[in-house]
Amino acid sequence: MERNLRRIPFFSELPDEELRAISARLRRERYLKGQVIFAEGESGDALYLIDSGQVQVITGDTILAYLGPGNFFGEMALLLDQPRSASIRVVIDAEVLVLRRPDLEDLLDEYSTIARQMSRELSRRLAETSHMPARIEEYNLVSVVGPGVGDLALSLARQTGQRVIVFDMGGLSLTDAERAALHAGRVAVADSQSTSYLRAGGLAETLGYLAEQFDWVLMSASPHKPEITLKSMDQADLCVLLDCPAEPWMDAPARPKLLETAADSISLDRLARRIARRTVGLALSGGGARGMAHIGVLRVLEEAGIPIDVMAGASAGALFGALYAAGLDLDQVTDFARGLPTIMRLRGGLWDFQIPPRSGLIHGQRTIRYLDRVLKGSTFADLRIPMFVVAADILTGEEVVLCEGPLAPALRASFSVVGIFVPYQHQDRLLIDGGAINPLPATVLAQRGANVIIGSSVIAGFAVEAQRKGSLQGPGLNIFHVLDRQMALMEREIIRRRMDPVNVLIEPRIETFTTMDYDQADALIRVGEEAARAALPDIQALLAPRPRPAS
Repeated sequence: MERNLRRIPFFSELPDEELRAISARLRRERYLKGQVIFAEGESGDALYLIDSGQVQVITGDTILAYLGPGNFFGEMALLLDQPRSASIRVVIDAEVLVLRRPDLEDLLDEYSTIARQMSRELSRRLAETSHMPARIEEYNLVSVVGPGVGDLALSLARQTGQRVIVFDMGGLSLTDAERAALHAGRVAVADSQSTSYLRAGGLAETLGYLAEQFDWVLMSASPHKPEITLKSMDQADLCVLLDCPAEPWMDAPARPKLLETAADSISLDRLARRIARRTVGLALSGGGARGMAHIGVLRVLEEAGIPIDVMAGASAGALFGALYAAGLDLDQVTDFARGLPTIMRLRGGLWDFQIPPRSGLIHGQRTIRYLDRVLKGSTFADLRIPMFVVAADILTGEEVVLCEGPLAPALRASFSVVGIFVPYQHQDRLLIDGGAINPLPATVLAQRGANVIIGSSVIAGFAVEAQRKGSLQGPGLNIFHVLDRQMALMEREIIRRRMDPVNVLIEPRIETFTTMDYDQADALIRVGEEAARAALPDIQALLAPRPRPAS
Protein backbone atom coordinates (compact mmCIF):
# COMPACT_ATOMS: atom_id res chain seq x y z
CA MET A 1 0.00 0.00 0.00
CA GLU A 2 2.85 2.40 0.77
CA ARG A 3 4.12 2.03 -2.80
CA ASN A 4 0.66 2.96 -4.12
CA LEU A 5 0.55 6.02 -1.89
CA ARG A 6 3.86 7.24 -3.34
CA ARG A 7 2.27 7.67 -6.77
CA ILE A 8 -0.16 10.25 -5.35
CA PRO A 9 1.45 13.71 -5.48
CA PHE A 10 0.10 14.64 -2.06
CA PHE A 11 1.92 11.72 -0.40
CA SER A 12 4.98 11.46 -2.63
CA GLU A 13 7.15 13.83 -0.57
CA LEU A 14 6.27 12.55 2.91
CA PRO A 15 8.96 10.68 4.92
CA ASP A 16 8.65 6.90 5.16
CA GLU A 17 7.56 6.98 8.81
CA GLU A 18 4.60 9.30 8.14
CA LEU A 19 3.63 7.27 5.10
CA ARG A 20 3.60 4.04 7.13
CA ALA A 21 1.47 5.73 9.80
CA ILE A 22 -1.09 6.87 7.22
CA SER A 23 -1.08 3.47 5.53
CA ALA A 24 -1.94 1.77 8.82
CA ARG A 25 -5.03 3.97 9.25
CA LEU A 26 -6.50 3.54 5.77
CA ARG A 27 -9.47 1.26 5.16
CA ARG A 28 -10.30 -0.22 1.75
CA GLU A 29 -13.84 0.11 0.37
CA ARG A 30 -15.31 -1.05 -2.94
CA TYR A 31 -18.03 0.74 -4.92
CA LEU A 32 -19.83 -0.41 -8.07
CA LYS A 33 -20.52 1.68 -11.16
CA GLY A 34 -23.44 4.06 -10.56
CA GLN A 35 -23.08 4.18 -6.77
CA VAL A 36 -22.79 7.55 -5.05
CA ILE A 37 -19.94 7.59 -2.51
CA PHE A 38 -21.27 10.76 -0.92
CA ALA A 39 -23.78 13.45 -1.90
CA GLU A 40 -23.52 17.21 -2.11
CA GLY A 41 -24.61 18.81 1.17
CA GLU A 42 -23.74 15.84 3.41
CA SER A 43 -21.38 16.29 6.34
CA GLY A 44 -17.80 15.31 5.60
CA ASP A 45 -16.19 12.73 7.88
CA ALA A 46 -13.54 11.15 5.59
CA LEU A 47 -11.23 11.68 2.64
CA TYR A 48 -10.87 9.10 -0.11
CA LEU A 49 -7.93 7.93 -2.23
CA ILE A 50 -8.70 6.21 -5.55
CA ASP A 51 -6.78 2.95 -5.88
CA SER A 52 -8.62 1.75 -9.01
CA GLY A 53 -11.58 2.72 -11.16
CA GLN A 54 -12.95 6.20 -11.92
CA VAL A 55 -15.38 8.67 -10.33
CA GLN A 56 -17.30 11.77 -11.41
CA VAL A 57 -17.33 14.98 -9.38
CA ILE A 58 -20.80 16.58 -9.75
CA THR A 59 -22.47 19.69 -8.36
CA GLY A 60 -26.15 20.03 -9.19
CA ASP A 61 -26.39 18.90 -12.83
CA THR A 62 -22.86 20.07 -13.67
CA ILE A 63 -19.93 17.66 -14.05
CA LEU A 64 -16.76 19.25 -12.65
CA ALA A 65 -14.20 16.50 -13.15
CA TYR A 66 -13.39 12.84 -13.75
CA LEU A 67 -10.91 11.35 -11.26
CA GLY A 68 -8.97 8.11 -11.64
CA PRO A 69 -6.28 6.12 -9.77
CA GLY A 70 -3.86 8.30 -7.82
CA ASN A 71 -6.39 11.07 -7.18
CA PHE A 72 -8.13 11.81 -3.92
CA PHE A 73 -11.27 13.70 -2.92
CA GLY A 74 -13.35 14.70 0.07
CA GLU A 75 -10.54 16.47 1.93
CA MET A 76 -12.06 19.99 1.64
CA ALA A 77 -15.19 19.25 3.67
CA LEU A 78 -13.19 17.17 6.13
CA LEU A 79 -10.55 19.82 6.85
CA LEU A 80 -12.90 22.82 6.80
CA ASP A 81 -15.67 21.00 8.72
CA GLN A 82 -18.22 22.01 6.11
CA PRO A 83 -20.88 20.12 4.09
CA ARG A 84 -19.74 18.34 0.95
CA SER A 85 -19.51 20.84 -1.92
CA ALA A 86 -20.10 18.17 -4.60
CA SER A 87 -21.33 14.63 -5.11
CA ILE A 88 -19.07 11.73 -6.10
CA ARG A 89 -20.51 9.10 -8.45
CA VAL A 90 -18.65 5.98 -9.58
CA VAL A 91 -18.32 5.56 -13.36
CA ILE A 92 -15.93 2.56 -13.32
CA ASP A 93 -16.08 0.04 -10.44
CA ALA A 94 -13.76 1.61 -7.89
CA GLU A 95 -11.66 0.62 -4.91
CA VAL A 96 -10.90 3.53 -2.60
CA LEU A 97 -8.80 3.93 0.50
CA VAL A 98 -10.66 5.82 3.24
CA LEU A 99 -9.19 7.94 6.02
CA ARG A 100 -11.76 8.83 8.69
CA ARG A 101 -11.78 12.05 10.74
CA PRO A 102 -10.56 10.58 14.08
CA ASP A 103 -7.62 8.88 12.36
CA LEU A 104 -6.71 12.07 10.50
CA GLU A 105 -6.84 14.14 13.70
CA ASP A 106 -4.49 11.68 15.45
CA LEU A 107 -2.04 11.83 12.52
CA LEU A 108 -2.07 15.63 12.42
CA ASP A 109 -1.37 15.78 16.16
CA GLU A 110 1.53 13.37 15.88
CA TYR A 111 3.17 14.46 12.59
CA SER A 112 3.61 18.16 11.81
CA THR A 113 4.88 17.37 8.30
CA ILE A 114 1.47 15.92 7.41
CA ALA A 115 -0.22 19.11 8.64
CA ARG A 116 2.06 21.31 6.51
CA GLN A 117 1.57 19.15 3.44
CA MET A 118 -2.20 19.17 3.98
CA SER A 119 -2.19 22.98 4.26
CA ARG A 120 -0.31 23.35 0.96
CA GLU A 121 -2.66 20.92 -0.77
CA LEU A 122 -5.72 22.71 0.60
CA SER A 123 -4.50 26.04 -0.82
CA ARG A 124 -3.81 24.43 -4.20
CA ARG A 125 -7.23 22.77 -4.36
CA LEU A 126 -9.04 26.00 -3.42
CA ALA A 127 -7.28 27.83 -6.26
CA GLU A 128 -8.06 25.03 -8.75
CA THR A 129 -11.72 24.82 -7.75
CA SER A 130 -12.31 28.53 -8.38
CA HIS A 131 -11.18 28.09 -12.02
CA MET A 132 -12.63 24.63 -12.70
CA PRO A 133 -14.63 24.56 -15.98
CA ALA A 134 -17.80 22.53 -16.34
CA ARG A 135 -17.49 19.19 -18.14
CA ILE A 136 -20.02 17.29 -20.20
CA GLU A 137 -21.04 13.68 -19.70
CA GLU A 138 -18.39 11.70 -21.52
CA TYR A 139 -18.39 8.37 -23.33
CA ASN A 140 -14.83 7.45 -22.35
CA LEU A 141 -15.56 3.71 -22.18
CA VAL A 142 -17.45 2.20 -25.11
CA SER A 143 -18.37 -1.46 -25.41
CA VAL A 144 -18.34 -2.37 -29.12
CA VAL A 145 -19.87 -5.68 -30.19
CA GLY A 146 -19.42 -6.84 -33.78
CA PRO A 147 -17.02 -6.10 -36.65
CA GLY A 148 -15.71 -2.64 -37.46
CA VAL A 149 -14.22 -1.58 -34.12
CA GLY A 150 -10.86 -0.84 -35.77
CA ASP A 151 -12.44 1.48 -38.35
CA LEU A 152 -14.46 3.18 -35.62
CA ALA A 153 -11.28 3.75 -33.59
CA LEU A 154 -9.48 5.23 -36.61
CA SER A 155 -12.40 7.57 -37.30
CA LEU A 156 -12.49 8.68 -33.67
CA ALA A 157 -8.74 9.35 -33.62
CA ARG A 158 -8.82 11.19 -36.96
CA GLN A 159 -11.76 13.45 -36.12
CA THR A 160 -10.72 14.34 -32.58
CA GLY A 161 -6.93 14.16 -32.74
CA GLN A 162 -7.10 12.48 -29.32
CA ARG A 163 -5.77 9.29 -27.79
CA VAL A 164 -7.71 6.10 -28.63
CA ILE A 165 -7.09 2.50 -27.60
CA VAL A 166 -8.89 -0.69 -28.66
CA PHE A 167 -9.00 -3.10 -25.71
CA ASP A 168 -9.62 -6.66 -26.86
CA MET A 169 -12.15 -8.48 -24.69
CA GLY A 170 -12.65 -11.40 -27.02
CA GLY A 171 -14.12 -9.69 -30.07
CA LEU A 172 -11.00 -8.66 -31.95
CA SER A 173 -9.47 -10.54 -34.84
CA LEU A 174 -6.91 -8.40 -36.65
CA THR A 175 -4.65 -9.18 -39.56
CA ASP A 176 -1.12 -7.79 -39.63
CA ALA A 177 -2.27 -5.20 -42.18
CA GLU A 178 -5.13 -4.09 -39.91
CA ARG A 179 -2.79 -3.77 -36.94
CA ALA A 180 -0.41 -1.70 -39.07
CA ALA A 181 -3.31 0.55 -40.14
CA LEU A 182 -4.30 1.13 -36.51
CA HIS A 183 -0.71 1.91 -35.60
CA ALA A 184 -0.42 4.32 -38.53
CA GLY A 185 -3.66 5.98 -37.40
CA ARG A 186 -2.20 6.42 -33.89
CA VAL A 187 -4.61 3.93 -32.33
CA ALA A 188 -3.21 1.67 -29.62
CA VAL A 189 -4.28 -1.97 -29.21
CA ALA A 190 -4.28 -3.91 -25.95
CA ASP A 191 -4.98 -7.60 -25.45
CA SER A 192 -4.11 -10.33 -22.93
CA GLN A 193 -0.44 -10.09 -23.97
CA SER A 194 -0.20 -6.31 -23.50
CA THR A 195 1.48 -6.31 -20.11
CA SER A 196 2.17 -2.58 -20.31
CA TYR A 197 -1.59 -1.92 -20.13
CA LEU A 198 -3.11 -4.74 -18.08
CA ARG A 199 -3.32 -4.48 -14.30
CA ALA A 200 -3.22 -7.28 -11.74
CA GLY A 201 -6.29 -5.97 -9.92
CA GLY A 202 -8.69 -7.12 -12.61
CA LEU A 203 -10.91 -5.48 -15.21
CA ALA A 204 -11.95 -2.42 -13.18
CA GLU A 205 -8.36 -1.52 -12.33
CA THR A 206 -7.26 -2.03 -15.94
CA LEU A 207 -10.09 0.12 -17.31
CA GLY A 208 -9.41 2.82 -14.73
CA TYR A 209 -5.77 2.90 -15.79
CA LEU A 210 -6.66 2.98 -19.51
CA ALA A 211 -9.18 5.79 -18.92
CA GLU A 212 -6.36 7.81 -17.36
CA GLN A 213 -3.95 7.13 -20.22
CA PHE A 214 -6.36 7.48 -23.16
CA ASP A 215 -9.24 9.76 -24.06
CA TRP A 216 -11.32 6.90 -25.51
CA VAL A 217 -11.29 3.22 -24.64
CA LEU A 218 -13.16 0.97 -27.11
CA MET A 219 -13.74 -2.47 -25.58
CA SER A 220 -14.00 -4.97 -28.42
CA ALA A 221 -16.45 -7.71 -27.42
CA SER A 222 -18.11 -10.68 -29.13
CA PRO A 223 -21.79 -11.74 -29.24
CA HIS A 224 -20.50 -15.32 -28.98
CA LYS A 225 -18.89 -14.73 -25.57
CA PRO A 226 -21.79 -13.52 -23.39
CA GLU A 227 -20.04 -13.63 -20.01
CA ILE A 228 -17.11 -11.36 -20.89
CA THR A 229 -19.22 -9.19 -23.21
CA LEU A 230 -21.61 -8.46 -20.34
CA LYS A 231 -18.66 -7.42 -18.19
CA SER A 232 -17.62 -4.91 -20.83
CA MET A 233 -21.18 -3.60 -21.14
CA ASP A 234 -21.58 -3.24 -17.37
CA GLN A 235 -18.51 -0.97 -17.21
CA ALA A 236 -19.28 1.00 -20.39
CA ASP A 237 -20.64 4.52 -20.74
CA LEU A 238 -22.09 3.50 -24.12
CA CYS A 239 -22.83 0.09 -25.68
CA VAL A 240 -22.70 -0.24 -29.47
CA LEU A 241 -23.72 -3.07 -31.79
CA LEU A 242 -22.02 -2.85 -35.21
CA ASP A 243 -23.86 -4.86 -37.87
CA CYS A 244 -24.80 -7.21 -35.06
CA PRO A 245 -28.32 -8.11 -33.87
CA ALA A 246 -29.25 -7.47 -30.26
CA GLU A 247 -29.61 -10.57 -28.08
CA PRO A 248 -32.05 -10.81 -25.14
CA TRP A 249 -29.20 -11.33 -22.67
CA MET A 250 -27.68 -7.96 -23.62
CA ASP A 251 -30.52 -5.90 -22.15
CA ALA A 252 -30.57 -4.88 -18.48
CA PRO A 253 -32.14 -1.85 -16.71
CA ALA A 254 -28.87 -0.67 -15.14
CA ARG A 255 -26.87 -1.08 -18.37
CA PRO A 256 -26.48 1.71 -20.96
CA LYS A 257 -29.02 1.47 -23.77
CA LEU A 258 -27.82 -0.48 -26.78
CA LEU A 259 -27.06 1.63 -29.83
CA GLU A 260 -27.37 -0.32 -33.08
CA THR A 261 -25.69 0.99 -36.23
CA ALA A 262 -24.24 -0.14 -39.53
CA ALA A 263 -20.49 -0.49 -40.02
CA ASP A 264 -20.17 1.50 -43.25
CA SER A 265 -17.86 4.52 -43.27
CA ILE A 266 -20.62 7.17 -43.06
CA SER A 267 -22.28 5.44 -40.11
CA LEU A 268 -18.97 4.90 -38.30
CA ASP A 269 -17.95 8.54 -38.76
CA ARG A 270 -21.33 9.64 -37.41
CA LEU A 271 -20.98 7.24 -34.47
CA ALA A 272 -17.47 8.54 -33.75
CA ARG A 273 -18.83 12.09 -33.57
CA ARG A 274 -21.56 10.91 -31.21
CA ILE A 275 -19.01 9.25 -28.94
CA ALA A 276 -16.86 12.39 -28.98
CA ARG A 277 -19.87 14.66 -28.35
CA ARG A 278 -19.38 16.31 -31.75
CA THR A 279 -22.71 15.47 -33.39
CA VAL A 280 -23.36 18.16 -36.02
CA GLY A 281 -26.86 19.58 -36.37
CA LEU A 282 -28.16 21.94 -39.07
CA ALA A 283 -31.21 24.12 -38.35
CA LEU A 284 -32.98 25.65 -41.36
CA SER A 285 -35.39 28.54 -40.89
CA GLY A 286 -38.65 29.26 -42.62
CA GLY A 287 -38.91 32.18 -45.02
CA GLY A 288 -41.02 31.25 -48.05
CA ALA A 289 -39.13 31.68 -51.31
CA ARG A 290 -36.13 32.97 -49.39
CA GLY A 291 -35.74 29.41 -48.11
CA MET A 292 -34.20 28.52 -51.49
CA ALA A 293 -31.02 30.16 -50.16
CA HIS A 294 -30.66 27.08 -47.93
CA ILE A 295 -29.79 25.11 -51.07
CA GLY A 296 -26.69 27.27 -51.52
CA VAL A 297 -25.78 26.75 -47.87
CA LEU A 298 -26.09 22.99 -48.24
CA ARG A 299 -23.95 23.03 -51.40
CA VAL A 300 -21.07 24.85 -49.69
CA LEU A 301 -21.20 22.60 -46.62
CA GLU A 302 -21.21 19.51 -48.82
CA GLU A 303 -18.31 20.71 -50.98
CA ALA A 304 -16.29 21.58 -47.86
CA GLY A 305 -16.89 18.12 -46.37
CA ILE A 306 -18.79 19.45 -43.36
CA PRO A 307 -20.74 16.49 -41.94
CA ILE A 308 -24.42 16.84 -41.12
CA ASP A 309 -25.60 14.26 -38.63
CA VAL A 310 -29.10 15.58 -37.96
CA MET A 311 -31.33 18.34 -39.34
CA ALA A 312 -34.33 20.33 -38.18
CA GLY A 313 -36.45 22.69 -40.22
CA ALA A 314 -39.52 24.84 -40.09
CA SER A 315 -41.70 25.72 -43.09
CA ALA A 316 -39.45 26.33 -46.14
CA GLY A 317 -36.44 25.09 -44.18
CA ALA A 318 -38.27 21.83 -43.52
CA LEU A 319 -39.12 21.46 -47.22
CA PHE A 320 -35.66 21.99 -48.69
CA GLY A 321 -33.93 20.21 -45.82
CA ALA A 322 -36.17 17.16 -46.21
CA LEU A 323 -35.53 16.92 -49.95
CA TYR A 324 -31.79 16.77 -49.24
CA ALA A 325 -32.17 14.41 -46.27
CA ALA A 326 -34.29 12.08 -48.42
CA GLY A 327 -31.40 11.54 -50.81
CA LEU A 328 -32.03 14.02 -53.63
CA ASP A 329 -28.71 15.46 -54.75
CA LEU A 330 -28.37 19.22 -54.77
CA ASP A 331 -28.79 19.49 -58.53
CA GLN A 332 -32.16 17.75 -58.14
CA VAL A 333 -33.14 20.03 -55.24
CA THR A 334 -32.14 23.03 -57.38
CA ASP A 335 -34.30 21.78 -60.27
CA PHE A 336 -37.19 21.38 -57.83
CA ALA A 337 -36.78 25.00 -56.71
CA ARG A 338 -36.57 26.28 -60.29
CA GLY A 339 -39.79 24.46 -61.13
CA LEU A 340 -41.82 25.97 -58.31
CA PRO A 341 -43.05 29.04 -60.24
CA THR A 342 -44.67 26.75 -62.82
CA ILE A 343 -46.22 24.31 -60.37
CA MET A 344 -47.48 27.16 -58.17
CA ARG A 345 -49.49 28.85 -60.93
CA LEU A 346 -53.24 28.62 -60.67
CA ARG A 347 -53.25 26.04 -63.46
CA GLY A 348 -50.19 24.22 -62.13
CA GLY A 349 -52.26 21.56 -60.43
CA LEU A 350 -50.86 22.17 -56.96
CA TRP A 351 -53.79 24.00 -55.37
CA ASP A 352 -57.13 22.65 -54.24
CA PHE A 353 -59.03 25.77 -53.19
CA GLN A 354 -61.64 25.58 -50.48
CA ILE A 355 -64.76 27.45 -51.64
CA PRO A 356 -66.01 29.24 -49.68
CA PRO A 357 -62.80 29.63 -47.61
CA ARG A 358 -63.32 28.79 -43.96
CA SER A 359 -60.10 28.08 -42.04
CA GLY A 360 -57.92 28.67 -45.11
CA LEU A 361 -57.91 29.18 -48.86
CA ILE A 362 -56.15 25.93 -49.80
CA HIS A 363 -57.06 22.48 -48.54
CA GLY A 364 -53.61 21.05 -49.24
CA GLN A 365 -54.27 17.45 -50.29
CA ARG A 366 -52.88 18.06 -53.79
CA THR A 367 -49.76 19.54 -52.19
CA ILE A 368 -49.25 16.36 -50.17
CA ARG A 369 -49.67 14.15 -53.26
CA TYR A 370 -47.21 16.27 -55.25
CA LEU A 371 -44.56 16.20 -52.50
CA ASP A 372 -45.04 12.48 -52.02
CA ARG A 373 -44.25 11.93 -55.72
CA VAL A 374 -41.12 14.08 -55.50
CA LEU A 375 -40.01 12.25 -52.35
CA LYS A 376 -40.93 8.85 -53.83
CA GLY A 377 -43.09 8.00 -50.84
CA SER A 378 -40.30 8.52 -48.32
CA THR A 379 -40.95 8.20 -44.60
CA PHE A 380 -38.82 9.63 -41.83
CA ALA A 381 -37.30 6.16 -41.37
CA ASP A 382 -36.04 6.24 -44.97
CA LEU A 383 -34.01 9.44 -44.59
CA ARG A 384 -30.24 9.24 -45.00
CA ILE A 385 -29.94 12.13 -42.53
CA PRO A 386 -32.30 12.11 -39.52
CA MET A 387 -34.71 15.05 -39.77
CA PHE A 388 -37.08 16.83 -37.40
CA VAL A 389 -39.92 18.87 -38.88
CA VAL A 390 -41.44 21.59 -36.70
CA ALA A 391 -45.11 22.63 -36.73
CA ALA A 392 -47.36 24.42 -34.23
CA ASP A 393 -50.62 23.33 -32.62
CA ILE A 394 -53.00 26.22 -33.33
CA LEU A 395 -55.31 25.23 -30.46
CA THR A 396 -52.74 24.88 -27.65
CA GLY A 397 -49.84 26.97 -28.96
CA GLU A 398 -47.48 24.02 -28.42
CA GLU A 399 -44.50 23.14 -30.57
CA VAL A 400 -45.02 19.83 -32.37
CA VAL A 401 -41.92 18.00 -33.63
CA LEU A 402 -42.71 15.48 -36.37
CA CYS A 403 -40.18 12.68 -36.89
CA GLU A 404 -42.17 9.52 -37.65
CA GLY A 405 -44.38 8.30 -40.47
CA PRO A 406 -44.79 9.69 -44.01
CA LEU A 407 -42.70 12.75 -44.80
CA ALA A 408 -44.99 14.66 -47.20
CA PRO A 409 -47.85 15.30 -44.72
CA ALA A 410 -45.35 16.52 -42.11
CA LEU A 411 -43.98 19.07 -44.59
CA ARG A 412 -47.50 20.16 -45.51
CA ALA A 413 -48.17 20.76 -41.79
CA SER A 414 -44.96 22.71 -41.29
CA PHE A 415 -45.61 25.29 -44.04
CA SER A 416 -49.34 25.73 -43.40
CA VAL A 417 -49.40 29.53 -43.30
CA VAL A 418 -52.44 30.77 -41.38
CA GLY A 419 -55.10 32.09 -43.73
CA ILE A 420 -53.57 30.42 -46.79
CA PHE A 421 -53.60 26.71 -45.91
CA VAL A 422 -56.24 24.92 -43.90
CA PRO A 423 -54.59 23.75 -40.61
CA TYR A 424 -53.40 20.17 -41.03
CA GLN A 425 -55.16 17.51 -38.97
CA HIS A 426 -52.55 15.27 -37.31
CA GLN A 427 -53.99 12.79 -34.81
CA ASP A 428 -55.89 15.05 -32.38
CA ARG A 429 -54.02 18.24 -33.30
CA LEU A 430 -54.55 21.03 -35.83
CA LEU A 431 -51.12 22.06 -37.11
CA ILE A 432 -49.92 25.27 -38.73
CA ASP A 433 -46.65 26.79 -39.95
CA GLY A 434 -43.73 25.83 -37.68
CA GLY A 435 -42.37 29.36 -37.98
CA ALA A 436 -45.16 30.47 -35.64
CA ILE A 437 -43.51 28.67 -32.73
CA ASN A 438 -39.86 27.97 -33.64
CA PRO A 439 -38.74 29.48 -36.96
CA LEU A 440 -35.08 28.42 -36.53
CA PRO A 441 -35.39 25.14 -34.60
CA ALA A 442 -31.91 24.92 -33.10
CA THR A 443 -33.44 24.08 -29.71
CA VAL A 444 -34.97 20.95 -31.24
CA LEU A 445 -31.48 19.79 -32.26
CA ALA A 446 -29.96 20.60 -28.87
CA GLN A 447 -32.69 18.67 -27.06
CA ARG A 448 -31.99 15.64 -29.26
CA GLY A 449 -28.26 15.39 -28.81
CA ALA A 450 -26.62 17.75 -31.32
CA ASN A 451 -23.43 19.27 -29.90
CA VAL A 452 -22.31 21.51 -32.76
CA ILE A 453 -25.27 23.42 -34.18
CA ILE A 454 -25.17 25.41 -37.41
CA GLY A 455 -28.11 27.70 -38.12
CA SER A 456 -29.15 29.02 -41.54
CA SER A 457 -31.63 31.87 -41.16
CA VAL A 458 -33.43 33.61 -44.02
CA ILE A 459 -35.76 35.55 -41.72
CA ALA A 460 -35.48 39.24 -42.58
CA GLY A 461 -34.00 41.51 -39.90
CA PHE A 462 -35.43 44.87 -38.83
CA ALA A 463 -32.94 46.78 -40.99
CA VAL A 464 -33.97 44.70 -44.00
CA GLU A 465 -37.65 45.49 -43.51
CA ALA A 466 -36.86 49.19 -43.15
CA GLN A 467 -35.17 49.09 -46.57
CA ARG A 468 -38.28 47.47 -48.06
CA LYS A 469 -40.76 49.80 -46.34
CA GLY A 470 -41.76 51.43 -49.62
CA SER A 471 -42.81 48.12 -51.15
CA LEU A 472 -45.29 47.57 -48.33
CA GLN A 473 -47.27 50.72 -49.05
CA GLY A 474 -49.67 51.85 -51.74
CA PRO A 475 -51.66 49.79 -54.22
CA GLY A 476 -49.03 46.99 -54.31
CA LEU A 477 -49.94 45.92 -50.77
CA ASN A 478 -51.95 42.67 -50.65
CA ILE A 479 -52.89 39.90 -48.22
CA PHE A 480 -49.65 38.02 -48.89
CA HIS A 481 -47.56 41.08 -47.96
CA VAL A 482 -49.58 41.57 -44.78
CA LEU A 483 -49.18 37.93 -43.73
CA ASP A 484 -45.49 38.03 -44.63
CA ARG A 485 -45.01 41.14 -42.49
CA GLN A 486 -46.92 39.65 -39.57
CA MET A 487 -44.89 36.42 -39.64
CA ALA A 488 -41.57 38.29 -39.96
CA LEU A 489 -42.28 40.42 -36.89
CA MET A 490 -43.13 37.34 -34.85
CA GLU A 491 -40.32 35.13 -36.14
CA ARG A 492 -37.57 37.67 -35.54
CA GLU A 493 -38.48 37.94 -31.88
CA ILE A 494 -38.71 34.17 -31.42
CA ILE A 495 -35.30 33.63 -33.02
CA ARG A 496 -33.75 36.32 -30.85
CA ARG A 497 -34.97 34.53 -27.72
CA ARG A 498 -33.96 31.02 -28.83
CA MET A 499 -30.48 31.55 -30.28
CA ASP A 500 -28.46 30.09 -27.39
CA PRO A 501 -27.82 26.61 -28.88
CA VAL A 502 -26.48 28.00 -32.19
CA ASN A 503 -22.67 27.81 -32.53
CA VAL A 504 -22.45 29.35 -36.01
CA LEU A 505 -25.23 31.35 -37.66
CA ILE A 506 -25.33 31.67 -41.45
CA GLU A 507 -27.42 34.65 -42.62
CA PRO A 508 -27.79 34.93 -46.40
CA ARG A 509 -28.29 38.48 -47.66
CA ILE A 510 -31.95 38.21 -48.64
CA GLU A 511 -32.88 41.88 -48.25
CA THR A 512 -33.67 42.36 -51.95
CA PHE A 513 -36.01 39.36 -52.07
CA THR A 514 -39.53 38.77 -50.80
CA THR A 515 -41.03 35.56 -49.48
CA MET A 516 -42.93 35.25 -52.79
CA ASP A 517 -39.92 35.53 -55.15
CA TYR A 518 -40.08 31.89 -56.27
CA ASP A 519 -38.79 32.91 -59.71
CA GLN A 520 -35.45 33.96 -58.18
CA ALA A 521 -34.10 30.51 -57.32
CA ASP A 522 -30.63 30.93 -58.84
CA ALA A 523 -30.06 34.34 -57.26
CA LEU A 524 -31.23 33.11 -53.84
CA ILE A 525 -29.03 30.02 -54.05
CA ARG A 526 -26.04 32.27 -54.83
CA VAL A 527 -26.56 34.44 -51.75
CA GLY A 528 -26.84 31.26 -49.68
CA GLU A 529 -23.50 30.08 -51.05
CA GLU A 530 -21.85 33.43 -50.31
CA ALA A 531 -23.06 33.48 -46.71
CA ALA A 532 -22.01 29.87 -46.11
CA ARG A 533 -18.51 30.50 -47.50
CA ALA A 534 -18.11 33.45 -45.15
CA ALA A 535 -19.08 31.28 -42.16
CA LEU A 536 -17.02 28.27 -43.24
CA PRO A 537 -13.82 29.10 -41.27
CA ASP A 538 -15.80 29.27 -38.01
CA ILE A 539 -17.48 25.93 -38.73
CA GLN A 540 -14.19 24.26 -39.64
CA ALA A 541 -12.58 25.59 -36.46
CA LEU A 542 -15.33 23.99 -34.36
CA LEU A 543 -14.81 20.60 -36.00
CA ALA A 544 -11.00 20.64 -36.20
CA PRO A 545 -9.15 17.90 -34.27
CA ARG A 546 -8.24 19.13 -30.78
CA PRO A 547 -5.66 16.91 -29.06
CA ARG A 548 -5.88 17.06 -25.28
CA PRO A 549 -2.66 17.78 -23.38
CA ALA A 550 -1.20 14.65 -21.82
CA SER A 551 -2.00 14.47 -18.11
